[in-house]
Formats: sequence, structure tokens, C-alpha cells
Amino acid sequence: MRVTVLMENCTPSSRLLARHGLSLWLELADGRRVLFDMGPDEGFLANARALGIDVTSAELAVVSHGHYDHGGGLRAFLDACSEAGRDVPVYVRDGAFDEHVSGTPAAHHAIGIDPALADDPRVVVLRGTCEVAPGLTLLSTGRRDHPAARSNARLMERVGGELVPDRFRHEQSLLVSEEGRSLLVSGCSHGGILNIMDAAEELAGAPLDAVVAGFHLMDPSGGTVEDEALTRALATELASRRARYLTFHCTGTDAFALLRDELGARVGYLHVGSRVEA
Repeated sequence: MRVTVLMENCTPSSRLLARHGLSLWLELADGRRVLFDMGPDEGFLANARALGIDVTSAELAVVSHGHYDHGGGLRAFLDACSEAGRDVPVYVRDGAFDEHVSGTPAAHHAIGIDPALADDPRVVVLRGTCEVAPGLTLLSTGRRDHPAARSNARLMERVGGELVPDRFRHEQSLLVSEEGRSLLVSGCSHGGILNIMDAAEELAGAPLDAVVAGFHLMDPSGGTVEDEALTRALATELASRRARYLTFHCTGTDAFALLRDELGARVGYLHVGSRVEA
């Protein structure tokens, strides 16, 4: 699988846009294409054009969870598909369009995606593990055997009129099975990357060969990074598994440096314009 980053927090190129967010273009070995997340706005479309990519040629699109930095460009994508005369299904998890905020109950700001888009006929809401195409399975997990990021404490959802800690039931990841290999693609891994990996490996029936994911080891709105000891413990556990890791966005460069200490060349950091084989 080839991965091209259409949107991420940084880029070394003056001709590409960088935003706090994520959008990935996945090209499978059999030629199929998948758009995974759409960044915070239409900027990912400009980057795609600059990179020679037609995102409306995707077989399907995925929004990993209901936060604007991953689904804020959804309207722009749907409009682009309409202009191209193509109906590309967009898969979201149940609850993706609910109200999501960051901060505290007393002082917070909205981080959700436009709920008006939930009624678009191209938007498909999933409520369980689902093989959306041969070798492409979307999964969500409530596993919490391993700790999730501490920065989740600032993230809330509205339930019954009250703001409560986000349970991330609106988060989903993509398991790609091709040519005897299993690859996991995740957005921010709010549920904990190790928990998501466990669920994916159980579903695949084998260890993962590659993981393309944000690990959420920084909190940009709170201005914090994950505790060094916890990050090193995560790195040790990741190193004990056989996968290769490609990360970006919410992992942060400070945490990446610690991961690199343990994992060496088995972990790489991607930016806007990166094109790599996973």
C-alpha cells in the first residue's frame, strides 16, 4: 500500500499547504484508492491537485472520527465529487456528527464536524465492524486494556444535554488486508493505539505488518505533551511487536524523538507531501 499525505501539521514544501489536521491518500496494491480523512478544510484538495491526485477517483472515503481536523473538509470533498459527477461513499462511525468540544465544561470550544452533512445520501453511518470492500474493514473498539492518551481528558461530548468525557465511540480505524499482509490505518488513536492494534490483530488473525497512525501524544489546545515515561513505555511495547510504524499529526515531534530512540528505523514521521510504501 502506498500512502501519500495530503494534509498534516507541517510540510517542507513551499507549494503545499500545512494545517493542524490529517488527510491520507491510500493506493492499494490492486490499484484501488481510498481517501482517509479530509483535514480541517478544503486545503487537502489544493495539495492533492499539486501532487497530481484526483481524490474523486477514490473507491471510498473514511472519516476516522468526529473532530474538525479530520472531517472539516468533508463538505469540500462532497462538492468536488458532485462537480466531477461521481458518487463516492463516505463512511463515518455512529456519533461522528454529535457535539464534540475541547476544554472544560465551564470553558470550551467546538471541535466537531458540520452535523448538516449527516443527511447527505453519500454519507454512510456504521455501527459495528464492517467490511466495506474486499480486504477493507472498518472497526471500532471499546478495549481499554492499555492506557489511552492523557490529553483525552480535555475532550468531551454532549450526552443528554451535559458535557461528559468523550468515550470515542465515534472513532474508527481501517484494517487493510492485501497480499497476505495486514495494515492498520488510524487517525488520532484516541482509544489508545495499543488497544486498537489488539482489536485489529484479533480481527486479522495475525500480527500487523504495518501501522499508519497518529498516537495522540500531544495536546495542541492545552499546550502539553505526553509524559516522557509513558511515551517510552509505549515505545517499548510497540518495539515488542513486529509492525513497522508511520506516524504524524497528533504524535508530535517531541514524542516521536522518544519513539525513535527505541524503535529506530522501524518508525517514521510523515509530513504533507510524503509518499511512502507501507
